[in-house]
Amino acid sequence: MLKTGFLRQKSKGETDMTNPPMASAKPAAVLRGGKAVLASTVKPVEWTDPAVFFSRFGRLFTGSRFFWTEPGRRLSLVGFGEAFRIESEAGEGRFAEADRKWRAAAAAVEINGEAPPCTGPVLFGGFSFDPASIREPLWRHFPSARLTVPRYLLTVRDGRAWLTENRLVPADGDDGRSGRSDPAVLPGPFGPMPPDAGESAPPAILRAEEQRPDEWKAAVAQAASAIRAGRLDKVVLARRLTLKADGPFRPEPVLRRLLAEQPNTYVFAIESGGSCLIGATPERLVKKTGNRLATVSLAGSAARGATPEEDDRIGAELARDGKNMLEHALAVGMIRSVLARYCTDVRLPDAPLLHKLKDIQHLLTPIEGDARGDVSLFDVVEALHPTPALGGMPKTDALAMIRGMESMDRGWYAAPIGWIDWRMDGEFAAAIRSALLAGNEAVLFAGCGIVGDSDPDAELTETRLKFRPMLSALGALQEKRGEGAT
Repeated sequence: MLKTGFLRQKSKGETDMTNPPMASAKPAAVLRGGKAVLASTVKPVEWTDPAVFFSRFGRLFTGSRFFWTEPGRRLSLVGFGEAFRIESEAGEGRFAEADRKWRAAAAAVEINGEAPPCTGPVLFGGFSFDPASIREPLWRHFPSARLTVPRYLLTVRDGRAWLTENRLVPADGDDGRSGRSDPAVLPGPFGPMPPDAGESAPPAILRAEEQRPDEWKAAVAQAASAIRAGRLDKVVLARRLTLKADGPFRPEPVLRRLLAEQPNTYVFAIESGGSCLIGATPERLVKKTGNRLATVSLAGSAARGATPEEDDRIGAELARDGKNMLEHALAVGMIRSVLARYCTDVRLPDAPLLHKLKDIQHLLTPIEGDARGDVSLFDVVEALHPTPALGGMPKTDALAMIRGMESMDRGWYAAPIGWIDWRMDGEFAAAIRSALLAGNEAVLFAGCGIVGDSDPDAELTETRLKFRPMLSALGALQEKRGEGAT
C-alpha cells in the first residue's frame, strides 16, 4: 500500500471501489516567500488506463480535474484536486507572473521517492486567448491565467505509471494531516474499459445554433478587403456553434470518443467550476525538454478524400494552393523569427509536410532549436501566442481586427494550454478543435485564416469542417440534420 493512502494494489479478484467517501474539497493554498513548500510523494503503480482513471475515480473530484495526452499517447497526465494554484486576471505580464511564481514554488519542492520526468509537482492549466477582449459569462470560470498543481497526479509514460501526491506544507511543517490518511482509497490496476462501460452516452441534441453565419461571412469579406489594401497580412476569424441537449454534457464519454477518433492529436480536458474545456488539438505551441525547444507551424487546411486516391489528390492540391501556402509561409516566418530570439540555431525542413487527421488535413512544418541559457518556457509561449495560424499577422493589428469583428469572447479557445514541471520542462498546445461543456450546453469554436483572396463561402465551409471532430465526439453528427452539424 502506498503511504499516501490514495492508491493501493488490487488484491486478487478485487475489481470495485469499497464505498469510498467523497473527498472534501479545500481551497488551494498560496505559497509566499518560502513560508511553505510543495511536498510530493511519488510511487510507481501498475499500468493504469488514463481515461479509466479520469472517468471512474475522478468523480470524487469533479470540478477540479484535468486530462492531457500527446499524439501517439506516449505520455498521459491526469490530475485531481488542487495543492497549489497560480491565477491572474492581469493582461500584460501574466506570463511573466506565472513564470516568477512557478520558479519560486519549484525552488521550494521536497520529493519523497524517485521522481521520473513528468512526475512530482506538475503545473497544468492555461491562459485566455486575449485578456483585452470582451468578457462573457460563458468563460467566468476561466480567468486570464489559471494553472494548478493537482492534489493527485497520474503519469503514464512509455507503458509505465506513477502516482504523485502533492501537498503544500506550511513553514511549521503541520499540514493538518498528521495521524490520518486520505479518505479516498482507490483500487488498482485499472485496465482498458469497454466502450461506454459504466458511462451514459452523450445526451440527445435538441438543436444547434450557429452564430450569425451571414454576418460572419460579411466580416470575412471586410477583412479580406483590408488585407488587399495593405492594412495587414492575415487575420484569423473564428465563430461558434452552440448545441442544446436534453441533459447535461459529461466530459467522460466525450473524452473516450476523442481518444478513439483523433489519435494524432493532443486530447485534453480542463475542468473549472461547473464547466469543462475539452478537445483534440493537432497544434503544438512549444515543447521544452532541457535546452531543446520544439514547435510546429500548422496552417493551411483541406478536407480528407473518400478514397486513398482522392485523398492524395486533395493533399497534392493543398500543397500547391497559393492561398494556403501563403498562410503557411506567414506562420513559418513568424515562428522561425521568434525561436531565433531564444535559440542558438533554428532547424526546419525545406517544404511543409501533410498532416492528416480524421476529418481534415493540414500543411505542417516542424521547427526546433537549442535554447540559449535559462530560457523560460513561459517566455516562449508568450512570444509565440497567438501565432499567425491562430491570430494573424502582424499580431497587434490582427488582434485589433479580431476584437472588432468577432463579437464574441474566445475565452480559452485557441489559447495556450499545457503543463510545466518542477524541472521547468513542459509543453503547451493551442486549444483548437474544442468545446466548452456547461450543463446542457456545449459551445464549439472554429476559425479560419483570412488573406486577400479568401472567399467567404469557402471559409464558412472550412469552419464547418473544423467543427466535425467535436460534433462527432458529442454524438451530434447524426442527431442534428441542420447545416451547422454537417
